[in-house]
Amino acid sequence: MKVNTPNANMLNNVLQQQQKLSQQLATGKRINSAADDAAGLQIANRLSSNINAQQQGQRNLADGVAFARVYDQALQGVNDNILELERLTIAAGNGIYSEADRKALQTEANGYLANIQQGLTAEFAGKALFTDSSLTFNAGESNLSLQTQDLGTVLANQNIFNIDLTDANAVADNLTAVRAAAEQVNAFQAQTGASINTFQSASRAVAGQEVATAEARSVLLIRILLKPAVNVQLITFCPKVLLTLLCRLVFLPNKPSLY
Repeated sequence: MKVNTPNANMLNNVLQQQQKLSQQLATGKRINSAADDAAGLQIANRLSSNINAQQQGQRNLADGVAFARVYDQALQGVNDNILELERLTIAAGNGIYSEADRKALQTEANGYLANIQQGLTAEFAGKALFTDSSLTFNAGESNLSLQTQDLGTVLANQNIFNIDLTDANAVADNLTAVRAAAEQVNAFQAQTGASINTFQSASRAVAGQEVATAEARSVLLIRILLKPAVNVQLITFCPKVLLTLLCRLVFLPNKPSLY
């Protein structure tokens, strides 16, 4: 007995084609291994790498925005206390205040100065906010930086911690120091606000790139679904072919039949 070899080969080919199409429809992907499309798989892997980088870049930028917002709020807290110091400094210029009154103003001012000192120790996730540093956040394809300042040193240079409201003759100097400190803090806040806007804009751009890259990868991997009718027809047609080939796979005798 011998097997009709051409029919057996045809059966194997149909079985392989059916298995491949079934796998593609089950996974929804045209490329499931390098055997399907080696070059296409390499491109898809590079796109996947880009998507991973873009997703992590968005998380990095989100951390940057969170840090910048906390930094901005800490600056605002310092600024609020400086505004109160300005009010007290102006009040110290009231000619009817007695020495006791001025001492009371100084006591209140010392409380606001203590608040500022405490605010300068603020941290974000264990990282000090008020240091001279440039924090870099990778966005996937580029880096963005956030500049922070050693505000304690800046305020000390403005002599704000040495204001004396008990001295009626020092009102002008005290007011100059307080207002200069306020202007400096306002400048830092403006810079921080601009950085927050930049980070948020970059994050939106990276999110858009991720969507576009994911769509490109989907088109590459799932191109089989672009012609669903053809694929379904092939899958439903394969069993019919299999049945026909099985019927034709007959065992032929080695010797001619007597009949």
